[in-house]
Amino acid sequence: MSGSELLVVGATILEPDEPLRVADIRATDGIITEVGPGLRPGSAQVIDAEQMVAMPGLINAHTHSAQNLDRGTTPNLPLDLWLMWAVFGKVPISADDRYTLAMAGALEMLQSGCTAVLDHGWVAPWDFEDYSEAIMSAYSDAGMRVGLAPMIGDLDIFDTMSFAGASRPKPEPLGDPFEAEGLLESMARFFDRWQGAHRRLTPMVGPSAPQRCTHELMDGLAGLARERGAGFHTHVLETKTQIAANLERYGRSSLAYLEDLGLLYRGASLAHSVWMDSDEFSTVRRCGATIVHNPVSNLRCGSGILPVADLLEGGVSVALGADGAASNDNQNMFEAMKFATLMQTLHGSHLRWPQAPAIWRMCLQGGAAALGRPLGSLQPGSAADIVLLDTERHVPLHAEGLATSLVLAEHGESVHTVIVDGTVMVSEGRSTRVDEGAMAERSRALQRRFHEGLPERQAFYDRYVDVLTEIHDYEMARPTPVERLARITPAFGSD
Repeated sequence: MSGSELLVVGATILEPDEPLRVADIRATDGIITEVGPGLRPGSAQVIDAEQMVAMPGLINAHTHSAQNLDRGTTPNLPLDLWLMWAVFGKVPISADDRYTLAMAGALEMLQSGCTAVLDHGWVAPWDFEDYSEAIMSAYSDAGMRVGLAPMIGDLDIFDTMSFAGASRPKPEPLGDPFEAEGLLESMARFFDRWQGAHRRLTPMVGPSAPQRCTHELMDGLAGLARERGAGFHTHVLETKTQIAANLERYGRSSLAYLEDLGLLYRGASLAHSVWMDSDEFSTVRRCGATIVHNPVSNLRCGSGILPVADLLEGGVSVALGADGAASNDNQNMFEAMKFATLMQTLHGSHLRWPQAPAIWRMCLQGGAAALGRPLGSLQPGSAADIVLLDTERHVPLHAEGLATSLVLAEHGESVHTVIVDGTVMVSEGRSTRVDEGAMAERSRALQRRFHEGLPERQAFYDRYVDVLTEIHDYEMARPTPVERLARITPAFGSD
């Protein structure tokens, strides 16, 4: 609303690298304009926050909204096998289903203190416009900030894997390949529709992964990103098995390929990146791109441990993602921060383990870099994305202690009010914009469909488990320049 003004009064402000202080926060037209004591309300909407802590909204820098209701159904599996169960074996969904799925995740995130998300959302190539419209509409209706990077590719999944170690033949394609030309045309129309249309909704370029796309598609997306000044997001080197696949396709690493295309820049973000080597991490830093760490899904799929301490000490921009609910089982960024903090105890000296406040800063500042927006701060000039916490059980009286308490002990129960773009989207823990009862019923109906399809998923997975296990085991046994797995000595006998 033009000229809209909001005043948060008497909050205890928790912000990275700042001491706790009590102050008021004024937001005008969605931007924080003043922070200090005793601000005059004038015509502003006033929120009494004298018993609350105000912090910047958390940022989820990598997820897949199509999985939001697919939680608790997928076994713990390595990524290539997980894809057969969680992605390719899934029941078909419609554009209307995509609205329900995106809305379910948006409400969960908002009510647990997350105000912005980078959604690497799958969009049906045969109905691209309706699917992308449904996803954007859900985030708009919920009141969430989003960068939507439609996850597209034009290669069959089996053409993206290395079968060098397989005794069985490569499986037949799962379907007819999509055409790069048609996908590029759809992406151009997506930007025509959404770029500049709504200040909370941002279109981005988002191929699934370099090895899942032809050069024609990747080159075309690079041109689109340059032409539109758009953010870029993709999966990179999530697993050890992808090292060989990328070398076979490009004769060089996927990161070098992305750099050659001009797709590493400030505003580009790379999900996972677990199996990069030190030179590749240095390239990310030099180019100003951001790595998005997804600790829960990395554990769920056994992908390995990202060396976060090395990256932060080396000046690499690092963000934090929940990843999709089929490899996480929720969209709670407090939990993602806790896992990110604790997971680092398996890597390196305890003297270098990143502590909870550093992970919190990563979530905020790295997330802002991934989305390319002025987020993650309560300073004037930042977007007015503010979370008010009723923190009676969080008693530390200094900022580092309070941040640690929230990261390690909070799950979102303390979230009272959520403000996005200067507008109250959650009040007393409930959405101000959505009929939550009606949406819950829609979600339950869709979830029942998913559960009814589990036997078919199992049968689909069973067709490919043997050959994919063989190539997985072969690649995992091969030496690589880096090691990202925590090796455990068997309790009895040998491996």
